Amino acid sequence: MIDVNDSIAVKDMITAASPLIKSVVETFVTPKLKKFNKKYEKVDENFFIPTEEHFKEYYHRTYKKIAVVNTLVFNNSQRFLKDIYLPLTLSLSSNQKVKHKVDSYPDKICEEFGNVLVTDTAGMGKSTLMKRIFIDIIDQNIGIPILIELRRLSKERSLLKEIQEQLNSISRNFDTTLLLELISEGGFIIILDGYDEISLADRDVVTKDLQDFISKASNNEFFITSRPEQALLSFGQFQEFKIDPLNQKEAFELLRKYDNQGQISKLLIKKLQETEMSNIQEFLTNPLLVSLLFTAFEYKQAIPFKKYLFYRQVYDANFESHDLTKGDSYTHDKYSKLEIDDFHRVLRYIGYKSFKLQKLEFTKDDILKLIKDSKEFCVGLKFKESDFLNDIIRTVPIFTKDGNYYRWSHKSLQEYFAAQFIYLDSKSKQNSILETLYSHPNIEKFINVLDLYYDMDYKTFRNVIERNLLKEYKNHIENNSFRELEKVQDDFKIKRKQSTFLTTSLIFKSIRSKYGDPPFDQDKLSAMLENYRKENNLNDSYSSGIIVQPELLKDQFIIHYEDSKRSILKLLATKRNKLVKLIPFDKLKNKTTNYTYEFEEEYKLVQITNSKDESFNSKENFDVISDLIISSKNSPVVIQHHVALETLQAIEKSIDLEKNEDFW
Repeated sequence: MIDVNDSIAVKDMITAASPLIKSVVETFVTPKLKKFNKKYEKVDENFFIPTEEHFKEYYHRTYKKIAVVNTLVFNNSQRFLKDIYLPLTLSLSSNQKVKHKVDSYPDKICEEFGNVLVTDTAGMGKSTLMKRIFIDIIDQNIGIPILIELRRLSKERSLLKEIQEQLNSISRNFDTTLLLELISEGGFIIILDGYDEISLADRDVVTKDLQDFISKASNNEFFITSRPEQALLSFGQFQEFKIDPLNQKEAFELLRKYDNQGQISKLLIKKLQETEMSNIQEFLTNPLLVSLLFTAFEYKQAIPFKKYLFYRQVYDANFESHDLTKGDSYTHDKYSKLEIDDFHRVLRYIGYKSFKLQKLEFTKDDILKLIKDSKEFCVGLKFKESDFLNDIIRTVPIFTKDGNYYRWSHKSLQEYFAAQFIYLDSKSKQNSILETLYSHPNIEKFINVLDLYYDMDYKTFRNVIERNLLKEYKNHIENNSFRELEKVQDDFKIKRKQSTFLTTSLIFKSIRSKYGDPPFDQDKLSAMLENYRKENNLNDSYSSGIIVQPELLKDQFIIHYEDSKRSILKLLATKRNKLVKLIPFDKLKNKTTNYTYEFEEEYKLVQITNSKDESFNSKENFDVISDLIISSKNSPVVIQHHVALETLQAIEKSIDLEKNEDFW
């Protein structure tokens, strides 16, 4: 591994990349521009077309920016991306058997599946993967890559405008209309990173803009990355992939990369092999958490067993870090002169306020305004806003500077400070904030904050989040009694109640259905689903997803409208909370059954209801339909029926006792 603190190593890297960039431009860009210029040689000079120099400058600038990384692990030092990149494995969401390890440009996936959507939770390496793909496109001379960070888009800033500005750092401005036409001819590989980082206030407008651009530029290859979002369902022309969790061997390999097979990784791996792994298994499956584990251990030679403690130790390590280039005894003075806990207090306010705004990136004026507001909230602290800004960029690098923008070095770091603010600073508004998060139609956007908060303050999490969830479950089972189905066993009825909680399921038939072939007309089905949503008043918290079940349904397909609150069930499952259980697929998919349902016509949507007259609810079909609903979900998690009811009772009793408790 090469430490690139000095500019010489970076210069050498760019020098080595120059002929590769030159080759990409000459192979793909120059012929396209010559053809395009010939077509428009008589166009008014005001309608300027980008040149080879625009692309060369863009590739040199972008290659340098993404090939050298500065992560939370390395404090102020940097590393080459290639030195610390661990090949990640992508799995097709609708068929987990389809896998591809990305150790070079994933041409097989692109050829077979077309446009690719990569979705996964915080820290799984989506952005790192896209950076590696961009570099591979240049290094392997594959096409014309464009990398766009979607957080930059807004109502005022379209995708085309952002592409124009990325390419347009030299000489004259070129025309966006001609740029779109140039891109529409094909040959571009457009990487759209971080859909989940688009501001909620701008989401609808930006999504429509993206769809319009992709439609007009459909001759190109597209990648989109995001945490799970309901709005992603509008990109039906993309095939969704997820990143496989790291196995233990991969986690250890990544740790070794961080110090180039050095002593720290050896000690840490030895410690991990001595430790009860079940306590930290979740951390070893996630690349970001593996990196935080390395930093936390390097700082304290101890393994924290809760996620938020990772972040605290990483913060402490950054705040108290020594500048190794000047000897172990040299520690950077803080411009703001704040102590470690006071500095943390300010960051908590900034973290929460920016999280509430759903903004990761700021202009200098905006970030200084946020710092100024934090001074007013953190009564008793005195410092200059500009000094604090210098600190979070240089001495405690929680933010990074990217051109004229200042942004959190990682979204999950913002979420850590936001969760800490709710826990430590929100006081009487704590419950109200959690209630707001729970009832938000896009709760999955906040799930990482709730994940962190769970470990910080489980009692309040239980009294607000779990209580609300269990009250909804209780209402659900009371409204779905199945009393009329006398021949169905009680256990089967409970399973159906579990399977349909926060879910509306439909089945339809496609006579063109063949496993491995395009099974249905996506546009036609999308229109039908949208009509169904409107006719049945399903609100925006419900999202749909199609799962093919050829072994059981043959030519039939199941569709789920899932309330976004199901993300809480998945969170509870990762915490091994007794309220939920994960149903193994192998216990569901191999059941034999006499299930039959005759459809009158293709694409007729039939909802699975509670009616005794519905053939789905016959004695022969009832249980297998419940299994089908559970197994066809992305995450087959269900609430433990009896545990849930007992827990709700216990929570209500606890709250009542506390209200009447005299603490003085």
